[in-house]
Amino acid sequence: MSDPACGRLSLSTKLGYGVGDMGANLVFQTVLIFLLFYLTDVFGLAAPLAGAIFFIAKLWDGITDPVMGYISDRTRTRWGSKRPYLLFGAAPLGLSFFLLFASPPLDGFWKGAYALLFFLMVCTFYTVVNIPYGALTAALTMDAHERSSLTGYRMFFAIFGTLVVAGATLPLVRVFESPVTGFRVTAGLFGIGAMVLTWVTFFTVKEPACPTVQESYNLSDIFKVIRHNPPFIVLSVGMILHLAAVGILASMVNFFFKYNMGQESFASVALLCIFASAALALPLWVWVARVFSKRATFNLGMGLLAVTLISLYFINKPIPALLIPVFILAGIGISTIYFSPMAMIPDTVEYSEWKIGLRREGVLYGVFYFGQKLAAALAGFISGQGLGLFGFQANQVQNAQVLFGIRFLMTGVPVILIVIGIIVICFYPIDQKLHDRMLREINGAQAIPQ
Repeated sequence: MSDPACGRLSLSTKLGYGVGDMGANLVFQTVLIFLLFYLTDVFGLAAPLAGAIFFIAKLWDGITDPVMGYISDRTRTRWGSKRPYLLFGAAPLGLSFFLLFASPPLDGFWKGAYALLFFLMVCTFYTVVNIPYGALTAALTMDAHERSSLTGYRMFFAIFGTLVVAGATLPLVRVFESPVTGFRVTAGLFGIGAMVLTWVTFFTVKEPACPTVQESYNLSDIFKVIRHNPPFIVLSVGMILHLAAVGILASMVNFFFKYNMGQESFASVALLCIFASAALALPLWVWVARVFSKRATFNLGMGLLAVTLISLYFINKPIPALLIPVFILAGIGISTIYFSPMAMIPDTVEYSEWKIGLRREGVLYGVFYFGQKLAAALAGFISGQGLGLFGFQANQVQNAQVLFGIRFLMTGVPVILIVIGIIVICFYPIDQKLHDRMLREINGAQAIPQ
């Protein structure tokens, strides 16, 4: 390629790009792991209402994510088409995230309205920053191995951010006399961290002058690009199922240890085991993807997670010698949900360019990130509605039915979703051979017509 930035990437670029996802995950993972627990056990909302707020806010992403991708593809500035949104969206994201956990003294309708309003704001500004950020992966290089490497760096920092959230949130909250103050201060610290780390990416990563399609296009291209991209559809559906499974598991950990095990403090240990092992396992999965395929890597990791969740269902006592190995193995499996989809989505960008002559990474990443948020919405909705269905009441001793419901929501429901997701991912068609062929024909101006 004429521009070397489109091939090999420097270490500083990989590191600078990667830290941005640490900032994003300070926000995303706090919402995924703790927001449902915060809304029910701290802010005082009923579990079904909290679950419904999750679902409504994430449906809003169904509008904003593809539109943001469309806007970023059309943006032309001296900083590039994606980086300006990292510069100007970081501060509003951090502020709205703090306000979501600020817990003002409200009652009744206004309490639910406040939670919904600021959750919508967090979702909106997260979209403004994260859709262009994600699309940079496809813009920085077209080399498949470099993308896997770049994704490995990115996902290491993503999991490190998740590790900070999982391990530091509850200890920070407990420093203060009340959970209300604790969550408020913790959210303020994480919001500042997200803002600063996003700015680091802006100042250290430059968008290369890669040979991409630059002409203007219509909103109708969004539907055309998706309709003619079966690999993208398969990957998105499988990713939604797997992420929903992981989201339900993560959101139920606090409930499981507080009510089923009577060891609320052990939730931080379990989460640390999951995400520390996930971070350490990333190089392993990068190697597996090189030796076999991204598709096989994804299914292998999620299969391992399903097996560990089945074993977790039968553990009835808080015995660290049993629980810690199970959560470590679960984390090794979960590691692939951070690596595999992010390594596979750029290939679908080339597929669109190869198949119909349209390269729309902003659009595809916009829809793809909506899929991630839809998964989070489903996780929150299923968890909240499930707790309500089994009769959960916050901060009370739970009966046998509720305890069974918490256990089943944490293990049985994710296993069902994982099995379906594995079946779906089996139909993902892009392997190394097909990707090499696509790049040869794209570079030779031999894209297959519609």
